[in-house]
Amino acid sequence: MTIDKVNVGGVKYSIYLKKNLIEPDSHQPVWGYTDYARSAIYIDSKLNKQHIKQTLIHELVHAMLWEAGAVDGYNDDKLVNPLGNMLYSVLNSNNLKI
Repeated sequence: MTIDKVNVGGVKYSIYLKKNLIEPDSHQPVWGYTDYARSAIYIDSKLNKQHIKQTLIHELVHAMLWEAGAVDGYNDDKLVNPLGNMLYSVLNSNNLKI
């Protein structure tokens, strides 16, 4: 993956690939998480290329909702999962670069 920064609602988020990613709050292994205070997205580098892209899109949906002020939905995976999956599908099916 060549993306290292992305602008979300005027905020530049840095993207980091790290092995054996652990979510700080739950202390559970995860594919990715977003640190809003640091404007950073972390993705497990051990994932295959497709899953890295899917996880990036998923985390970007979290960040977009956060930056949009959607305080009731930004961390709701029942909302984020389908939005992320559909956005990934649209981008991938239309050969848009991610």
